[in-house]
Amino acid sequence: MLQLFAATILYGQILVGLPSASHVGLLWGEAEVAQGFAWDPEVVAFGVPDHDGPCLVSVDTSRETPFTPDEDALWAVAVPFAATEPVVSVGTVLEQRPFPIRPGAYQLVFQARPGGPEHAYRLEVIFVRGGPPDFAVLKRGELDSATVLSTRARRA
Repeated sequence: MLQLFAATILYGQILVGLPSASHVGLLWGEAEVAQGFAWDPEVVAFGVPDHDGPCLVSVDTSRETPFTPDEDALWAVAVPFAATEPVVSVGTVLEQRPFPIRPGAYQLVFQARPGGPEHAYRLEVIFVRGGPPDFAVLKRGELDSATVLSTRARRA
């Protein structure tokens, strides 16, 4: 199921996580900034470099096929994600939205594409059921690193 919403990016990140982990904050070090994400088993923060402001966010919780970055993708990263609850939260530091999901193992992909006149970026959060449970920089684009430098962020 694909859903869209407008969001004002705060602190240069989009958060994805289990509702029970809404209290978890992650610390960004140099490695996390360079690779574009900070990961914890319960919550993931995806970076939006040098941007706070309006973006269009799409969430797809039902992708069943392998993922390949779109040609116009500015950057894309993937991390493992275990949906242990029937809902995931996606949004900003101050506003997260619930999305229904089938519990299970996923490859969680974050892809940034160019926006339009009203949105700087289209930020895509894609849950690929049964996708490879690996960490990967799928497309470097605007990221500083083409490889994963850290697979576990420290909690705040």
